[in-house]
Amino acid sequence: MLSRLFFLSLDLSEMKKARLSAQSFEREHPGRLDIVIANAGVSLQRSDEISSDGYEKTMQTNHLGHFAFITGLLPLLEKTAREHGKASVVMTSSDAHAFAKDGIDFESLKTSKPHRGFRGLGDGFKRYGASKLANMLFARELDKRWAEPLRKSGVLVAANCAHPGTILNTGLGGNGEDWGIPGFVNRIVRASSYIFGFSTLEGAMTQIYVATSPEIWSTEDHGRYYVPVTTWRGRYYSSRAQKPDTKWGEDDELAAKLWEFSEDALKKAIGESD
Repeated sequence: MLSRLFFLSLDLSEMKKARLSAQSFEREHPGRLDIVIANAGVSLQRSDEISSDGYEKTMQTNHLGHFAFITGLLPLLEKTAREHGKASVVMTSSDAHAFAKDGIDFESLKTSKPHRGFRGLGDGFKRYGASKLANMLFARELDKRWAEPLRKSGVLVAANCAHPGTILNTGLGGNGEDWGIPGFVNRIVRASSYIFGFSTLEGAMTQIYVATSPEIWSTEDHGRYYVPVTTWRGRYYSSRAQKPDTKWGEDDELAAKLWEFSEDALKKAIGESD
C-alpha cells in the first residue's frame, strides 16, 4: 500500500534540468530506488520548434531528457540492488516505433520542418516513431552496458521496455490544430478510443508487469520489448515479450550510435568536455 508520495520537479525538455532532477532525488532519497518507469512523453509536437539544447522537441523530451535523468540514477539503482536484492528500469516505448521505417536520422534531430496539413502530421508521426524506437534502443543498450556486467557479478539489475497499448484519450498528441487539421477529426479519434483503445488503467498494466513480475527475473535475457495481450474483445489480459516490429529495434549498431549521440549531447548540455 502506498504510504508516501514525493513530488520531484522534472523537465525532460532540457537535459541539464533532467540531470539536476536525478541529482536532487539521490540527494533527498539516498537510501533506496527499486524501480524507474520512464512513462513521461509527448507526441505530434510542432516540427518547427527546437529545444534549448538544439534538438527537435519530440526526441528531446521522449529520449534525451530520459537519458540524462536515468543515467544519473544508475549509482542509486545499483546500490539498491546490492543491498535489497534487485532494481530495474522500464522504458515506455510503443508499437509506433514502426513509424520510423528508416531508423533514426541523427542529422534531422537538429533541424526544423515547418510543414502543415497532413504532410506535417505525417512528419510528426515519423518523429514520434523515431523517439519510441530510441526508447527501445536505449533500454537495449542500457542493459548491455550497465545491467549485464552487474548481473554477471551477481547484482540483479535489468533494463527493459514496454508498449502500453493504444490509448487515444490522453490528449498526448494535441488536437491537430498546429497542422491546420479540423477539430472534428480530433473529436472522432478521441471518441473511437472508447471502442478501440485501452483505458489508462489497462495502459499501465504492461509497465507494471515488467517492473514487478517475478517472471521477468526468470530469464537472463533482458533489454527486451514487452507488449500487452488482449482478449477477443480487445481488453487487456496479460503481457509478454515480443520481437520489435522492425529490424531497427534489434540493431545493436544503431543502439550504440544512439548511446554515443546521447552521451555527447548530455556532455554539451551540462558543460562537460572529454
